[in-house]
Amino acid sequence: MEEKGEYMEKLDYRLYENGRWDITGGAVALCHAYPAIDGSLISPVRVTKGEDFIRYQLEQGELQLQFLKKDGEIEVRCRLLGLSGIHDVEPMADGEVKGAGRAFLQGFGMEGPSGTRNIGEEPLTSNGLVGLYCPGHAFFVYALEHGKYVNRYYLSRRRGPFTEGSVCLQGGFNLEGTAGEEEMLPSLFFKEAPSLDAGLSACAKRIAAAMGARHRQPPAFHWCSWYYLYQNLSQELLEEYVDGFQKEKIPFRYIQIDAGYAPSLGDWLLPSHLFPEGLKEAARIILKAGFQPGIWIGPFMVGDRSRLFAEHPDWILRDLDGKPVTMIQSYNEPKVWGNRDSDYYVLDTSHPEAMAYLKEVFETLHAWGFSLFKTDFMLWNMHDTAKVKRYDGSRTSVEIFRDTLRMIREAIGEESYFLGCIAPFLPFIGFADGMRIAGDVGAQWAEDYGPVNMIREVAADNYFNHVYWQNDPDSVLLREFEIFLKPHEIQSLALLQALSGGMVTTSDPVHQIGEERRKLLRFLTPGEKVRPRFPCLEEERTELVLLHELEQGKLLYAMNPSGRPLTVAYEFGEFFEEPEWYVRRFGEALSEKKSWYTTVLKPHESLLLFLTREPLAEEPRNLWRW
Repeated sequence: MEEKGEYMEKLDYRLYENGRWDITGGAVALCHAYPAIDGSLISPVRVTKGEDFIRYQLEQGELQLQFLKKDGEIEVRCRLLGLSGIHDVEPMADGEVKGAGRAFLQGFGMEGPSGTRNIGEEPLTSNGLVGLYCPGHAFFVYALEHGKYVNRYYLSRRRGPFTEGSVCLQGGFNLEGTAGEEEMLPSLFFKEAPSLDAGLSACAKRIAAAMGARHRQPPAFHWCSWYYLYQNLSQELLEEYVDGFQKEKIPFRYIQIDAGYAPSLGDWLLPSHLFPEGLKEAARIILKAGFQPGIWIGPFMVGDRSRLFAEHPDWILRDLDGKPVTMIQSYNEPKVWGNRDSDYYVLDTSHPEAMAYLKEVFETLHAWGFSLFKTDFMLWNMHDTAKVKRYDGSRTSVEIFRDTLRMIREAIGEESYFLGCIAPFLPFIGFADGMRIAGDVGAQWAEDYGPVNMIREVAADNYFNHVYWQNDPDSVLLREFEIFLKPHEIQSLALLQALSGGMVTTSDPVHQIGEERRKLLRFLTPGEKVRPRFPCLEEERTELVLLHELEQGKLLYAMNPSGRPLTVAYEFGEFFEEPEWYVRRFGEALSEKKSWYTTVLKPHESLLLFLTREPLAEEPRNLWRW
């Protein structure tokens, strides 16, 4: 079914004399929407309606909406006149949702929560876009530009003059009190699609093009020190590890040093006791072994015992009472990251001297040889300008954030890999090569420091993998020791992380693990850029299912994330054009021709099927080369 013929010609708008408006088309519609300012519907003294515009004359100033129909979408432009100092604007508020039972929500950044929910059961929030859908039909609202304001959408039960208890949608932008006398907001776009997945992909491509997304780097494959050594990597251990990786011929591209190399956060160029010869020597060790050096850094993080804070307290972001904005207080054991710092502050990069210092840090690290930069805790910058004291209070948090990202990219060069972590997604587009999408994956199957969040976010955020950047699902754990995960759980998670199609990372001492686990790591090594399909995204299913359609055949992966056994059954004609294939399950020798597959998956177990036109003579040594 072509989207153009079935959907693009239907979408339309209707404007009313009282200033309300509809967006209608197929099975889902938005009715009687109205603008809001600072959380309340506006009360204009006069409303003027034209064929494609509505003007709302307020006691002070004016809000104007213009409606354009182009390429099957409805664009709503919003212009503000004489409304300086307002905090937020929702051009679309109090709009009654009709026809949709579920919504797709996008989290603001890492950990989401992203995914599908029933609408009307509880208030829901989405960032950058929102999808409303019913079987065979999806309806989206989104913005293309995310370089100045945070864009959010809210779904809740209506308390207004129309149908009491109906679901209401509102959406707009946080101006953070920075708007001038005349302000043109980013447009809101309304779009329909035949499915949730098709609509998400189309919206993401449009956003990526508008924001200048980067696609230059091949999928990253690297070792990171955090998820086994944590803050305890030393120069001595680094030499041991890279020598072991070299001897085992593990094809890592990058070796990334995580926290522990600096005596205090913010003093990034000063050596700690673990690296007495400093990072320049650490980079030399990595380069000599044939790998590229990577580094973890928190650009906005400043420890209270740092030289940076002692010498430049005026570079720190402060609250409205003039006190430092404190993000972490570490007063108990163990101390965070092993540092002596007790309070962790935020570097105010709207201060030109603070920005110059940070530029020197990145330029120096790049000059020392580092070419992967994992920038962490990037959400620390995202403080509403109206609610803090910045050096420059005329710009939004998003503007300052993107200025900082632009500086970092210029300092590290176009050839370096820029990885975001604990970051706002949409403002990062155009600068990041990779992005962490999920919480830390630890050595247990649990909610905290486990894979629960990752499993959800891998599916929900798949639509922008290799569109905004390469998704990073977090570290693959393969070791047989110092781990609570069972062997089948390790395999399930490792396969999922690799099949998600983004970057692949591990922190294990690969030279110390068994040969079977090293064999699995080689099996996971990324190849060309690939993105799976999640065919059951709209359904409420227990298992997670993803598909790859490669030239040499198909891959079907299913995982049971629940704590009970689960019977799964798949007819291949449901997913692929050809219903019959030679089927070989990963880990088994048999390859037989079938049109279906069924099995029972024990808790946290997975299956991976290779579907080919001819029998596979031997099991592939790599997911992508067979």
